[in-house]
Amino acid sequence: MNIITFANHKGGVGKTTTVANIGYALAHRYKKRVLMIDMDPQTNLTSHFGIYERPEHTMYEVLKGASTISEAIMSLSQNLHLLPSSLDVTNIEAELQGITGREFILREALDSIQDYDAILIDTPPSLGVLTVNAFTASTDVCIVVQTEFFALQGLAKLYEIISIVQKRTNPQLTISGVIATMFDKRKGMHCEALQALEERFSGELFPTQISEAIALVEAASAGKSIFDYKPTSKAAEQYDEIAKAIVKKIIR
Repeated sequence: MNIITFANHKGGVGKTTTVANIGYALAHRYKKRVLMIDMDPQTNLTSHFGIYERPEHTMYEVLKGASTISEAIMSLSQNLHLLPSSLDVTNIEAELQGITGREFILREALDSIQDYDAILIDTPPSLGVLTVNAFTASTDVCIVVQTEFFALQGLAKLYEIISIVQKRTNPQLTISGVIATMFDKRKGMHCEALQALEERFSGELFPTQISEAIALVEAASAGKSIFDYKPTSKAAEQYDEIAKAIVKKIIR
């Protein structure tokens, strides 16, 4: 079972949109059994699928040990499930302060479920205990990066944290891909940023970029995937290509 964390400690790079649409594509177009995990207290992945009221069991209860992961998982369709987040997750770093082995809580919770082909984790825009929990529980990391020059400069810290996790809590963790988002080939700065990404991550960068698209924003606002909202759009085609590459490269 592949557990893939989608990460970037910079917000607004399209990470949640990427998890939501790749998760949907894997489940509905490639017939994989998928669990998406919302680790972000902003709950954007949860609301992306039209869940606006706080569920009884969320990531907060799982991390606190008040609920099992099976109790918290919600079924969105036959092959697509979600572990929702809640605003309470904001307090989790302080509440877990001083607890031995707090980096392993998610991994231990996931040990009880084995019936998925892939688990996709959406992390908050930070490098605190939530993201470290995700890295410690994962087999793979996909870095989601906006095609802007300054977005590339902050990746050194992300790589540093991944390296620490590989040394201390999860030596099997692999950086399996870099996904470029919000790309507009008409903008010179975007093309320069993409070229820099290709040079820096030559073996890791997915060949398909996700273009800027108002349809992605509209789909999220409607509580739908891009495949349900506008299935013939370029964004749907691009996310389908990345999902296909993930099946070939990571899930197999």
